[in-house]
Amino acid sequence: MKKLTYLLSIVTIMGIAFACSKSEDSNPTPDPIENTAGPKFLAVKSVVSSSCALSGCHVSPSNSGGINFESNASIVSNGSQIKNIAVDLGTMPPTGQLSAANKAIIRVCC
Repeated sequence: MKKLTYLLSIVTIMGIAFACSKSEDSNPTPDPIENTAGPKFLAVKSVVSSSCALSGCHVSPSNSGGINFESNASIVSNGSQIKNIAVDLGTMPPTGQLSAANKAIIRVCC
């Protein structure tokens, strides 16, 4: 019985040691699949690029309203605001409301 208890103790300690150990990769490479934008985002980006990220609007140097849609991060972080202003309120872009198809693309993603 003592041998069995001793053996179970050793196995438990080894299991905990392996479970808690970290595997550190000295040269990590990003996973290309994790860093690819999905089709819904790409569709929204296309609408934003063609309707919002235009000269004199949401691109540098003007950055209308202080928002620049040249980066993916900016589009993502402002997604709910894009949906609210361009889809729900329909006040953007200033050249006229988005088409129903473009509103649907934003509505699904944001």
